[in-house]
Amino acid sequence: MSNIRILYLDQDDFIASQVKMRLEWKGYHVTTVGSEQEFLEQKFQQQAYHLLIIDFLTPTLNAFSLLGYLKGQNINPATIIVNTEKDPHLITKAMHLGCLDYIFKDAFTENFIDQLSFSIFQSIATLQLNKIQKNHTNKAFQNAPVKKQPAIKENWEYFLSDESVHWSSFENATNKKLSYKKFISKIHIDDLAIVRTKNNICLFSHLPVEYDFRYLSNSGQTSLLHANIKAEVDDNGFVRRLYGKIQYNESQLPADQNLRLKLSFLEHTEDAIFITDAQKNIISVNDAFSKVCGLTEQVALTKKSDVLNIEHFDSSYFNSISKTLKNKHYWQGEVLIRHSDGHSIPVWQSIYILKDELGHIDQSISVLRDISQQKAAEASIKLQANYDSLTQLPNRTLFIDRLSGAIKQTQRNNKKIALMLLDLNKFKWINDTLGHHVGDALLQETAKKLLASVRKSDTVARLGGDEFCIILPELEKTTDAELIARKVFNSFKKPIVVDQQEIFISGSIGISIFPDDGDNIDTLQKNADSAMYMAKNHGNNSYYYYTQALQQETEKRLKLIEDMQSAIANKEFTLHYQPIIDLHKNKVTSAETLLRWNHPEAGYIPLSDFIPVAEESGLIREIGNWVINEVAENMLHWQRLGLSPLHISLNQSVAQYSPSECHIEWLDILKTKQISPNSITFEISEKIFIDEQNNRLKSIEKLKQEGIQISLDSFGTGYSSLSYLKKYPVDVIKIDRSYIHSMVSDPVHAILVETIIILANKLNIKVVATGVENQDQLNLLDHQCRYAQGYFFSKPLPLKEFEQFVKEKNEA
Repeated sequence: MSNIRILYLDQDDFIASQVKMRLEWKGYHVTTVGSEQEFLEQKFQQQAYHLLIIDFLTPTLNAFSLLGYLKGQNINPATIIVNTEKDPHLITKAMHLGCLDYIFKDAFTENFIDQLSFSIFQSIATLQLNKIQKNHTNKAFQNAPVKKQPAIKENWEYFLSDESVHWSSFENATNKKLSYKKFISKIHIDDLAIVRTKNNICLFSHLPVEYDFRYLSNSGQTSLLHANIKAEVDDNGFVRRLYGKIQYNESQLPADQNLRLKLSFLEHTEDAIFITDAQKNIISVNDAFSKVCGLTEQVALTKKSDVLNIEHFDSSYFNSISKTLKNKHYWQGEVLIRHSDGHSIPVWQSIYILKDELGHIDQSISVLRDISQQKAAEASIKLQANYDSLTQLPNRTLFIDRLSGAIKQTQRNNKKIALMLLDLNKFKWINDTLGHHVGDALLQETAKKLLASVRKSDTVARLGGDEFCIILPELEKTTDAELIARKVFNSFKKPIVVDQQEIFISGSIGISIFPDDGDNIDTLQKNADSAMYMAKNHGNNSYYYYTQALQQETEKRLKLIEDMQSAIANKEFTLHYQPIIDLHKNKVTSAETLLRWNHPEAGYIPLSDFIPVAEESGLIREIGNWVINEVAENMLHWQRLGLSPLHISLNQSVAQYSPSECHIEWLDILKTKQISPNSITFEISEKIFIDEQNNRLKSIEKLKQEGIQISLDSFGTGYSSLSYLKKYPVDVIKIDRSYIHSMVSDPVHAILVETIIILANKLNIKVVATGVENQDQLNLLDHQCRYAQGYFFSKPLPLKEFEQFVKEKNEA
């Protein structure tokens, strides 16, 4: 097969690459093209091809139109059509056009390639066998005894319009009409492929053909016939009929069937070949057989073919091959054979059988090609191309192929598919804190837990980072996916042990359903991702189904992200400042910066509506940098106005600390604007000390080393406690407004506020009372609380109003 050249036309690059790889392993030379233009202009005219394989739905035409164009150019390649539809009309038309075969393009790539490979083997082997048989059959008949009566020539016609044959056969002197199907049914099974192929070539190329075949008469007698067939073509180039003469001789059939088989396959091949008789005795081998199997010819001829069977071979597998051979005259596929020294060898085996007059297997010839190197290369390429190197799970490429196949299968059986996206929580913190080797081990163990939680028919894939995907096909109802999600999270309850450390993992799962939530891969992925985002908001080990309401929420979020990007570019963000009063001096010594967004259509948008989305999308980094830059500009402006120096506090999101070197950006902005870091305070929430603390604490330490102060906002709420004041690098605490508001009516809160102030002062930590709204609240603050802010003094003010307030307050 090493000299067989094949041209494959298919716009699906993945399928084309898989076909090329698999066929070239079998010894064919394969060229792939993705369009008719590339096929016609660049490839087809450059060299001769033995076979054209063409996807019916070519990019701009279809296979039949393309073949019609080639015929007009006097180009008549042997052709196999592949299509996703099993349309009898298309199959018939393909045969009438002279195509050698019509292959169904199965949704599962490996099945399709196996069928295609089998069809190629059948087509090429049949053509080669026919050529050799013709030469040797003629020689055999020259030497065979022939009756003295002269040969008879019969008229034969095949009309395409009604699929009928008109034949003045040897059984009927008058013109007899029968269906083409009936005519074909009486042809010997070993010659059937030859007759079909030759007739199809004549139909397509309009060139005359001749061939020999055996035909069973009504009386049960087998006659060897020779046909000379031509095509009658109308003015439009369509074949009206095939016609010609059929000649037969009632002579003896060639007796040396073994010779015919040898001539067909044994000559000019480097593959191992052996021939067996009806009792499976090996009766002939070639030289390559000894090299591949390790048996000399003398030893092999004393053995049966089962000498090649590996120990404990699967008898049902070989029984299925025997069953196939009874119905067809050839089979091919991958098998393991036993070498004489005991080790097994993967081979590609092709079996061709010869039947006697009663249809029983008389002899068989097997061609063995050692594919050990190809299998090793295949495994390596398949692993690299389709599997994640760390977890050995399918990667994104194979995931898409599996999901595409599952969708096509589901469309036929009207069931459902669940697509589950899983994202691990705190993986980055584990990776950065405990080391990449721990992160890798965590991903590997997670993969094992997922595989143990799903069915054999399901697919678990790693899409990248800590994101996994599970395909659940063949679901009867959508709620079946919940069972898998619960199993996954139950498996997470058991810790993973790495370097003698117990690590508990958790995650969030988003679920989309085909076809309810999308009819294509991109939509299903997008919707599952949206559902996963919602699951994250429900806490650890939560799963969430995609719904229409969720889609609307997603679209709203995406629109908000676009609007925030425009807001930065169009300067829609502004800063307000709320004064912080030094109660001892009754002066404005500092202020808290507050971000405001005046949307051109929606008006002022609350921080709570857009900051969480900015954090999730990553825009918080750009917005935060803008705030620092704007504050620095304003501080320079105040210097020019001659205002007394002010210490400015900036609210920061925990998400702003995700880049490990975030502090460098902020310090660079202040340095560029020539603003001293000593005049800046960053206000953060307690969450920064709870989640992924080590990485973020490093940035906080760097900021403090440069002079920036750290303020703990909303102290007293959540998990914050007095122990934070000693444990973490805090310069300022801001007592939450809820404590200040309740001091008047609740003595316990008044005592708590007093305690916080006393302890903070002893630790040299500044205290700011927030939300002061009346004189009663101010009176209850111990004189040791030096700083306060709230509406009692001033609401947050735009830049100009703030400047005026400071000027009046500090000059009074």
